[in-house]
Amino acid sequence: MPPEQRPALWWLFAGITLFATMDAAAKWVGRTYPLTAAVWLRYLIPTLMVGGYLFATRGWKFAHTPNPRVQILRGLSLVTSTLCFWTALHHLPLVEAATVSFVGPTIVVIFSSFLLGERPRRAHWVALGLGFTGVLIALRPGLAHTGIGAVAALGSATFYSLYLVLTRKVSGDEDSLSLLFHANAIGAIALTIAAPATARMPAGWAEWLILPSLGIFGTLGHWFMIKAYSHADASTLAPFMYVQLLVATFWGWLIYDNLPDGFTLLGMLVILSSGLYVLNDGRRAARQARADEVASTPE
Repeated sequence: MPPEQRPALWWLFAGITLFATMDAAAKWVGRTYPLTAAVWLRYLIPTLMVGGYLFATRGWKFAHTPNPRVQILRGLSLVTSTLCFWTALHHLPLVEAATVSFVGPTIVVIFSSFLLGERPRRAHWVALGLGFTGVLIALRPGLAHTGIGAVAALGSATFYSLYLVLTRKVSGDEDSLSLLFHANAIGAIALTIAAPATARMPAGWAEWLILPSLGIFGTLGHWFMIKAYSHADASTLAPFMYVQLLVATFWGWLIYDNLPDGFTLLGMLVILSSGLYVLNDGRRAARQARADEVASTPE
């Protein structure tokens, strides 16, 4: 990695650590606090933080967007993904829920072909098959974890993949802070009707500490990821994203005394191999394209 891109790793690792910590905290507080209300706070706090900053720097039109329909769909996809993932956390060990979420990048292939008109390469379909195989190994349906936990984990990965593709669709029209604000604001608004009915005052110091931290960790995590991708491209950072599984494993061991078993570790490796396979194929295709360009240049 070139020296000018190395700061991207520090921003990336900071963002990953915050996301994994947020998931561990969500699993903890979800045992006693209503799920919908917790997710509502998760999105309300970033909305107020980012929205306040944008209002102070851009004035009354800070919330204007040229793509309102896509932004609404982005926000609904993201908040649904969170609801599904936190539901999965209630039924699955932290590491297994995190493992399933990493099949998301391969699901992006399907949505990209329909929504962006992109033509997936054969490597993408191979990776998609490998990723789902890894999920089946890690969750081993019918043998260990069945029911809503497995379905919710896969649902979370699917909705988050849709969110990523929609983000790519509008990223050329709006800056990163605007995208961050709208994603959180739509989620907060969508839950404002139902969540307050189930919300209650936090009970005990743990809930008082954890509930606000969910929104703060989410906001800072997204901001750090934005900083990371401003220093390096996605293909450069992709292999390091799997560090999040290590952080999730650490929190699962420290807080819940739970370590991944052999099936989960094997599923992790299969999902990891699917992502690295796509990354390697993309780099090989890019090298071939550059070589063809050089070969076709007249001397």
